[in-house]
Amino acid sequence: MVFPYLCGLMKKKTIFFFFLLVFTGCSQKGNNPLLVHPGTGSILSLGSGNQASAGNARYPLSSSPVKPDPPQVGTGIKRHGGRSKANIPEHLLTREARDSIFIERLNYLRQNKIEADLNEPVSQRFLFSPAENLVSPSLVTLGSESILTINFDNDILDYTDRFYTNGIKIELIAPALRANPAARALVPYWHAGRNYYGLSLVQNMYTPSTTKIGGILFGDRPYAAYLYLGSFRITLDPVRHIRQTSEIDLGVIGPQSYGEWVQRTFHKDVPTNSEPLGWEYQIKNDLVLNYSVRLEKGIVNRKSVELILSSSADLGTLYTNLSGGFQFRTGLMNPYFDSPGILSRGNRQKPDARKFQFVFFVKGSGKFAGYDATLEGGLINRSSVYTIPSIAVSRCVLQGSSGISLGYNGCRLDLEQFILSPEFHNGWWHKWVHIALVFGL
Repeated sequence: MVFPYLCGLMKKKTIFFFFLLVFTGCSQKGNNPLLVHPGTGSILSLGSGNQASAGNARYPLSSSPVKPDPPQVGTGIKRHGGRSKANIPEHLLTREARDSIFIERLNYLRQNKIEADLNEPVSQRFLFSPAENLVSPSLVTLGSESILTINFDNDILDYTDRFYTNGIKIELIAPALRANPAARALVPYWHAGRNYYGLSLVQNMYTPSTTKIGGILFGDRPYAAYLYLGSFRITLDPVRHIRQTSEIDLGVIGPQSYGEWVQRTFHKDVPTNSEPLGWEYQIKNDLVLNYSVRLEKGIVNRKSVELILSSSADLGTLYTNLSGGFQFRTGLMNPYFDSPGILSRGNRQKPDARKFQFVFFVKGSGKFAGYDATLEGGLINRSSVYTIPSIAVSRCVLQGSSGISLGYNGCRLDLEQFILSPEFHNGWWHKWVHIALVFGL
C-alpha cells in the first residue's frame, strides 16, 4: 500500500517540476528582461547589451527634429486606444533595464549636444524614470552664456546724499556655477526651460537725511550698511514667456560690512564733500540670511514692444517683503525671455538676432514691507542704539523707474532713474541713478 502511494507522489512531483522548468525556460529565453516603452506603454525586450531591441529607439525632445523609431509590441498584449494595458511598475524593473533606459537617453542628449541640468527634477525624471512620457518631455537645459555685470547706484547725480545713498552689485553668470552646493536650495522649474547660474556680491549703504550733523537724528533714518554673497539661478522659458529667478544670500549687516569705511573714503577723496558724521550709531552687526523668488510673465510679446508683469517675495533676516509690478519695453531689441542679459556668440549669429540694441523701458512696482533690518535693526541682535520703531515703518511702498539700454554684440550699458516713496513716517520721496555695465565673456 505504501509503495503505490509513493509512486503516485513521485509522479505528481515529476509532472510539477517538468512544467516549472518549461515555464522558467520560456520566461528567461535569451536573458532579455521586459521593459515598458515610456512613450506608448508597449512592452519591449532588452538585448544582451545596453541597447534596446526595439529598433535601438531614441527618445527625442519635443523640439528636436529627430523622431523615435516605432516600438515593437510584445506578442499577446491586448491594446485599447493606442495604449497597452500591460504595465510593469518601476520598482519591478531589473537593474539592467534601468541602466539601459539611462544609457539610451544619455546617448540621445550627447548626440544632439544637449546639456541637461540635473539639478532640476524634470531633467532627472527624463534620464532616470521609465514612467516618463518621452514623446514631449519637459527638460531643463543649461545655458552656455558667461556674463559679468557691474551695477552701481548712487544719489549724487540727483544732488542728494541721504537714505539709500550708495549700492554696488557685481554679478557673474557661468555654467560651472551649477556645481555650487547652494544651487540645490533654489526653486526648481517644472517645464521646459534653460537655466543660468550665478554669484552676486552686494554692498548697500543707508544714511539719514543729512550726514553733516553728528549724533542721533531722532525720527530720521538710521545709518546702516550690509554686505552679502548671493547664489542665484535664472530660468528662461521663451515658449511660455516666463523668467523665474531665485536667490539665497548670506552676509552681515553692521560695521563688519565696511559701509562706513567706503563712504568716509569716498567723501575724503572728493574735496567738495564733508566727512559724514554719525556712523558710530549705525545698525549693529547681525546675520544676513535671505531667500528671494521672482517670477516674470510676458503679456505682450511683439518684435518692438513688450509688456511684462512680475511678482516677487523676500524672506529672511534682512528683508521680508511681497511685491508686484510691471515693465514696459520698446525699441530695437532682442526678446526679453531669450537671454539673461546678453546673447551668446552662437545666438548672435542667427539671422533674426540684433547685434545693436536700443531700448527704452519703464518699470513700476508696489511693495508690502513686512520687515526691514536697515530701518528696524537686526532680527537677532537687538542692541542697536537707534532704530525706527516697527509702528513707524511704511508698510506700503511704491517704486518707479525709467531708462535706456544700449547694447552692441557682447556689451550693454543701462542708465536708469529711480524714485521711491517714503519708507517710514515723516520720510521723504527719494531718487537715485542706476548704472549697469554688462559684458559677455
